[in-house]
Amino acid sequence: MSFYTPFYIVIENGEPYPKGFKTYNDAVNAVKDKYATVIYDQISEMHDLASIESILADINVPEAPNKTSLYIEKGINIVIYLMNVV
Repeated sequence: MSFYTPFYIVIENGEPYPKGFKTYNDAVNAVKDKYATVIYDQISEMHDLASIESILADINVPEAPNKTSLYIEKGINIVIYLMNVV
């Protein structure tokens, strides 16, 4: 019987982050940490709750099977891949 250990890698504009992550939330939080200033600036420019929720919805994306895309801003393509190690 084989057991697989899941781990997540973050790819940004075709380049992987230097480390993998044990959970999807860890991977998302690494992206949030990297872009905290950008996210904060976007939110601070919004004047209504719906706009703020829209920005957060692009980042707080539920995990999809195998591959999840996050949106930070134009020109930044983030994909989180679920990988399995035997």
